[in-house]
Amino acid sequence: MTQQPHYNEEIDFRDLLRSPRKLFGFSYIFFFTLFVAVGILYAWNLNDIGKNGAVPLVLEDSSAFVRDIPMQSASVLPPVNVNQVVVPNADLLSRGRELFKANCSSCHGDNGMGDGPAGLLLNPKPRNFHQATGWTNGAKISAIYQTLQEGIIRNGMASYSYLPPADRFALIHVVRSFHPAPPADTPEEIAGLETTYQLSKGSVVQAQIPIRDAMRRIAGESSPGNDSMMSRLASTKGEAQDPGARLFALYVKSPERLLTACRSKREVIASTEGFIQIVTANPAALGVRASVAALDAQHWSSLHQFVLAEVQ
Repeated sequence: MTQQPHYNEEIDFRDLLRSPRKLFGFSYIFFFTLFVAVGILYAWNLNDIGKNGAVPLVLEDSSAFVRDIPMQSASVLPPVNVNQVVVPNADLLSRGRELFKANCSSCHGDNGMGDGPAGLLLNPKPRNFHQATGWTNGAKISAIYQTLQEGIIRNGMASYSYLPPADRFALIHVVRSFHPAPPADTPEEIAGLETTYQLSKGSVVQAQIPIRDAMRRIAGESSPGNDSMMSRLASTKGEAQDPGARLFALYVKSPERLLTACRSKREVIASTEGFIQIVTANPAALGVRASVAALDAQHWSSLHQFVLAEVQ
């Protein structure tokens, strides 16, 4: 007699948990293949930014875009008739385009879009002159003249007060030519330019040099005295005849910094007490070891006499 198969009347869920393949079978392979296909499709359609495929802009020398005050000689800026230069003409616009290319396009771009190469490093970004709103001082002639005269420090906008007033008005007309609807000045605002800046009288521009050049010159002025001192220190070995030189070599890490500070305070360091006060107030800033504070009165006197001889 053939044995009939045995069927359970209810599903044995515990058996399914032990062997889930009985319920899903090959559906695992289907869902896995679907998941892989969706992932490949997503990765294939990523844009350049998502793939990080865009080549970053690397500036070869970012210091080239750091603004410094320009070198300029003392000069007299000629007077202008405000009522004439506030009206653009062919000569003013031609001069203004030359000035814009030389002074403004590096930040604001050749077309005033705010996309110049130097502007990439600025925050906030340079003004897009084609935008009608958001101008810090406004887009009127009087407002832009104020910007060129005084600059906008918080926005990184330099002052162009060294330019002759006529050149500044030429620049203003070019800048306003990018504006979609440049606002007009009232007669009172135009008259205010003359009242504020005395344009009809001209002005005197003081000579100036870039800060970097000034710092190099200051450092150079102190170097001759340092050279003789360093020569004396180089010959100081062991039990030197000059105890001040030996103490200087032992406790001073940066002779240039200490001597520069002492030269600027000759009156204070005239006495040993004043010298001690200067050195111990902030020894690290002067390039002096903190242990100098432990010197006794005799050693302080020797060190003071040596330094005093170098700064006189």
